[in-house]
Amino acid sequence: MKRRKKAVGLLVAATVMLLTACKMSPEEVGTYAQSILDASYKADFDEYTEQTDSTKEEAENLYENNIDQMMTIAGYDSAGLSDELLDNYRQLFKDMLALAEYEVGEVTEEEDGSFTVAVTAKPLTAFEGLEAEVTEAVQAELAGITDVSQIPGEDEINQMVFQKMYEGLQSRMESPTYGEPQQVDLHVAADSDNVYSVAESDLTALDQILFPTEGF
Repeated sequence: MKRRKKAVGLLVAATVMLLTACKMSPEEVGTYAQSILDASYKADFDEYTEQTDSTKEEAENLYENNIDQMMTIAGYDSAGLSDELLDNYRQLFKDMLALAEYEVGEVTEEEDGSFTVAVTAKPLTAFEGLEAEVTEAVQAELAGITDVSQIPGEDEINQMVFQKMYEGLQSRMESPTYGEPQQVDLHVAADSDNVYSVAESDLTALDQILFPTEGF
């Protein structure tokens, strides 16, 4: 019986839909989990579209919507930034996601029929020390202003801060470094309609390990 899978979203709302008589094997769960992560982080949609019977255009739209959400959640689109800097950040996010280091490992079938997928993730260290670096750069630029009439307003200062942060992140990403690998368990379970989904809290935990921003 042909398995049908439903593509609802990347990362946050990724689900697999199966026909009632079908059951996934651990290998199939691992392949699907890999396809979700590759589509979400690497913009590699080939396996994802095959797994979900979706088109590349649909997968790309989900990916772009994910970037839109990142821009909104981070507050960049409401910070009074120039269109050019917003575009730069949008591309920066895509480049950062592509640097995600993860490996899908063992898949264990639990007694209740659900699955646990072990994922090893390496945290990108691009944000370490960035706040201090940006603060120092902005203070140095402001200190060089001797004419009171030239002191920038709030929007200009925001532009300056985000520009310095962009430059700092871009520089760090040219030679990315990573912390010690950590394991995240992705739990995959079916509901009463045989729709398999990855727990959103697990995907959030994976994001937080891959791109830690504590202290920033």
